[in-house]
Amino acid sequence: MENRMIRILVVDDEVSQTDSLVILLRREGFKAEGVYDADEALGYLRQRNVDLVISDLKLGDNDGIWLTEQIRQHYPEVVVLVITAYGTIETAVQAVKGGAFDYILKPVQPEQLLIVLERALEWGQMRRKVRELEERLQEQDGHTQFLGNSPPVVRLLQLVDRIAKSDSSVLIYGESGTGKELIAERIHRHSQRADQPLVIVNCGALPETLQESELFGHVRGAFTGAMKDKKGLLSEADGGTLFLDEVGELSPSAQVKMLRFLENGECRKVGDTHTETLDVRVLAATNRDLVKSIQEGQFRSDLYYRLNVIPISVPPLREIKEDIPLIARTYLEEFAAKMGKEPPRISEECLRLLCEHPWPGNVRELRNLTERAVVVDQDGVITMSDLPEHLHCQGSDLIETGLKRKLSLKEMEKLYILSTLEDCGGNRKRTGQVLGITKATLWRKLNLYQAEGRDIEVNERV
Repeated sequence: MENRMIRILVVDDEVSQTDSLVILLRREGFKAEGVYDADEALGYLRQRNVDLVISDLKLGDNDGIWLTEQIRQHYPEVVVLVITAYGTIETAVQAVKGGAFDYILKPVQPEQLLIVLERALEWGQMRRKVRELEERLQEQDGHTQFLGNSPPVVRLLQLVDRIAKSDSSVLIYGESGTGKELIAERIHRHSQRADQPLVIVNCGALPETLQESELFGHVRGAFTGAMKDKKGLLSEADGGTLFLDEVGELSPSAQVKMLRFLENGECRKVGDTHTETLDVRVLAATNRDLVKSIQEGQFRSDLYYRLNVIPISVPPLREIKEDIPLIARTYLEEFAAKMGKEPPRISEECLRLLCEHPWPGNVRELRNLTERAVVVDQDGVITMSDLPEHLHCQGSDLIETGLKRKLSLKEMEKLYILSTLEDCGGNRKRTGQVLGITKATLWRKLNLYQAEGRDIEVNERV
C-alpha cells in the first residue's frame, strides 16, 4: 500500500504535538489529519475511513485506553498506536492489552515513529488479508453461499451487501427452494451482528398452537403441559438476528405479538404479566403472495408493512439458467468431496437437459439431483444414465409439448409437476422428494391446480 493511500488520524490534546505529527506524516506521504480529544476522534471515524490512529494516552476526560477500547469495539480494522511519557509505560502496556498495536515514548523521535508505523501498517494489512481469506473460505461452503454470477444474481447480492449493515427489517420473496435462507444468512454474516446468534424459525413447521410458545416462550402453568418456564426463540436471538421463514404461516395471535415486538422491542412470554425488551433484527421470507393473504384476511397489513421495510426478491432458477452449469458443478464438487471421490465432469448433453428443465423445486431440486448423480456415477463423467429416469424421459418431451402448445413457464411448471406426480403413482411425498420441494409447497400447488378445475389423483399408500 502506497503512503499516499494510507489515512492516519492523530489524537492529542496538545495542539502543537498534534500539528507537528500531522506535518511529519504528510511530509512522508501519508494522508494525515489531527483532532484534539477522544470524542472528536470517534466522530471523525464515524464519517471517514481511517487506516491507523496515533493517540496520546492522556486526553482530558477520556484517556487513550478508553479510546483504544472504543476503536477496537466499533472499528476493528483500524490499527492503534499510543504515545506515552516514560513514567506511564505500565499504562501503555495496559493500552496494548486493550487492543493497541504498540506504544511510542515521548518525546516522539521521527525515526522511531516511522519504524513502528511501518510495522503497524504491515500487521494491519496482514490482519485484513487473513480476515478476507476467512470470509472467502466461509463463502465457499456450499451451505452458506448463494451461487451465481448472472446479472440478476449480481444485482441481488449487491443489494444484500448494501442493506446488511442496517438494522431494518427485511422481507425476502421467492419460490420454495430458491435460497431465501442463504440470503438471510448472508445478511446476518455481513451485518454488525455477525458475532451474535442467528436463529432460524420455519413458521410453517410449527403447529399454530405452539407458535407463540416457541417464539416468545412461556411460564410454568401457562397451559396444559407447560411444566416449567421456557425461553423463547426471540430471547435466544437477543443481540442478533431472527429469521422467520414462511412467515405467511404465522397464526393470527402470533402475528399480533410479533407486530408488538417490531414496534417497541417488547416480548412477553405466554402466561406472563411482565415484558422484557430485546434487541433483535428480524428478517422474514415467504413464497406466498402476502398482499393476497391480506385481502383474504389471513395476514395483518400492519405486520406486513413492518416486515416489508426492505423487500428483496430472489429469482427462480428458470430465470437464471445461465447459472445452472456453475451451480451444478459446485454441488458436484461438494458431494464428491464428502464421498471421497474425484469431482466428476458433466457431459454437454446433461448440461443441455438441465438448462431445459423447468425446475419447480429450484436450486433445492438441482442440489438433490446432483447428490444422486455423484452417488450413482461410476466413471467420473455424469451422463444421461446418471440422471433420474423421469428427468431425461420427460425433459425433451415436455419442452417439445410446451413449444407446440406455446405454454408459459408457469404452465410448463404445472405440466412437469403433474407429470412427475403421475410417474410417482400419485404419491405426494415421493413427488416432493423427486422435485426437491417441501410437502407444503407441493400441496399448495396441487390445491391451486384443483381449484383451476384439474382432476388430480393422489395415492398416499404407494
